Amino acid sequence: MNQGSWFWPDLSDIDGAKDACRLGMWCAIIVASITALFAVIALLGKSFMGVSPMALVDAVLFGVIAFGIHKYSRFAAVAGFALYLLEKVYAVIQQGPLASGVLGIIFLIGFLNAMRGTFAYHKFQSARPPMPFS
Repeated sequence: MNQGSWFWPDLSDIDGAKDACRLGMWCAIIVASITALFAVIALLGKSFMGVSPMALVDAVLFGVIAFGIHKYSRFAAVAGFALYLLEKVYAVIQQGPLASGVLGIIFLIGFLNAMRGTFAYHKFQSARPPMPFS
């Protein structure tokens, strides 16, 4: 990332918006991968951290969200932030205040930046002059 910090990219130009989207996309890919791994372990009969095989649905959702963020979808970015936030709130209710952890907060910031980035990207795209027909 060429501007701002890794946790709060500068969105003053389209490259900064793309960087913020890329950060959120990688957060979604990592969440989808780890969730899928734990769900497959649960599917094989070994429950790990209380994850059930139904978490595969969650992994697929985050995979779709990652693809949507890669395509600069505002809906996917908002859905990723909302889904991850709801899961962290649920974890805190079920397991206590330390359930989210530092990594959870970092991913939440990543999804927040994906929202910021997709909205900024579309703002810059709408401000571009239209391409002439040739």
